[in-house]
Amino acid sequence: MRLNRVIRTTGFRLAALYASLFGLSVLVLFGVIYWITSSALRQQLAASIEAEVAALVENYNRGGLPNAAGAIEQRLVSGVHRKVVFLLVGPDGRKLAGDLPQRAPYYGWQKLPVPREPGRHSDNERDDDGAHHLIALGVALPDESFLLVGRDAYPIIEVEEAIVRAFGWAFAITAVLAVIGGGILSLGFLRRVDAINRTTRAIIEGRLTDRVPTRGTNDELDRLALNLNEMLDRVQALMESLRQVSNDIAHDLRMPLSRLRQRLERVRLKARTIPEFETAVDDAIADSDAILRTFAALLRIAQIEAGTRKSAFSVIDLSRVVQLITDAYGAVAEDGGRSLNVQIASDVRVRGDRELLTQMFANLVENAIRHTPAGTRIWLALHRRAEGPLAIVVDTGPGIPVEDRDMVFRRFVRLERSRSTAGSGLGLSLVAAVADIHGITVTLRDAEPGLMVLLDFAPDRSA
Repeated sequence: MRLNRVIRTTGFRLAALYASLFGLSVLVLFGVIYWITSSALRQQLAASIEAEVAALVENYNRGGLPNAAGAIEQRLVSGVHRKVVFLLVGPDGRKLAGDLPQRAPYYGWQKLPVPREPGRHSDNERDDDGAHHLIALGVALPDESFLLVGRDAYPIIEVEEAIVRAFGWAFAITAVLAVIGGGILSLGFLRRVDAINRTTRAIIEGRLTDRVPTRGTNDELDRLALNLNEMLDRVQALMESLRQVSNDIAHDLRMPLSRLRQRLERVRLKARTIPEFETAVDDAIADSDAILRTFAALLRIAQIEAGTRKSAFSVIDLSRVVQLITDAYGAVAEDGGRSLNVQIASDVRVRGDRELLTQMFANLVENAIRHTPAGTRIWLALHRRAEGPLAIVVDTGPGIPVEDRDMVFRRFVRLERSRSTAGSGLGLSLVAAVADIHGITVTLRDAEPGLMVLLDFAPDRSA
């Protein structure tokens, strides 16, 4: 895996951004700690120098210059003040005491180089490099004598250098860890993206069964993979449905088209009178209408499955819809020697498309009338429930075998005993499409005898 791919990944850039922010935080923290520590140490150093000056001035006040000079020499001999340097210059400009070389008086705080000769005031052996220096305070005594007291500032410099080193290492470690962490994150991210790319490439090449691997971590990439896999399942189902529909159209429409052609050819060869031609034309029109109805049903199912009708949903009176179906098919059932019984709860309302729901109930009732023998009793019921309406269509006909119940909702599927009745095998397919767009759960059960169709309008809690 090339380095530039790793660097260009979002994971690496995020890691670099967070490392930069953390590094900036480290620099700010370093500045604050460095300034506070250095200021505190320098204030402490200045306070100790001022204390020494005050003590020597007190010695001068008690015994004059000789007493002050003796106090300085005592301090140098004792070694207690080994990091303190002194210089006492008399009014005549002569050096009276101290371990600093004689110099012209300069009053106030000053920065002096460390004496090159060995002294007891410092443990550091290195030459003066500009950083190693003395902090000194010069004061004038009442007789115009000059007193200078200083201390080695190197301990402060050591602490400052230690702080710089510590934060330098911290910053370097942060940068290294950021690069390593960014690389690891980028490699993991690239592997998962490459897995998605491989899957999409395989699907482009025609392997619709491939899916994006998941890790079970439920992170954003796992959720993306799950959504992609769900989309691929849907695409595969649609492709399978398209393949099935294409095959079914080729098989189920070949016969009526062949029959239409044969009739027209027979008329062209054998018909001699106008009534014969008119009869042939009427038969051809009937066959053409049946084919057109089949294509219209297919187009309607495709439109429903595409969800284009969902934008027109509104609150409708489902009780009224079921009552209209009862009124329309009651006489039809009686003419065929069947009975249609109803039980409809009043004012049951749902959100949906009135025309599609009417078509769904009409197809179910018509299916019960068409595929059952004379004497069959049919019930149509609509119940109100707290979780949602429940509609039931029951007949005492031959029913549908358990092994065939899943396939009857497919397009052009007709059971063997229904081959003698008119139809294209699209009625229940349209029912399934309407139910799906409305979120209705359709269940087929054995009515012992007959078939029970349950239409559950309760929302799917698992979705």
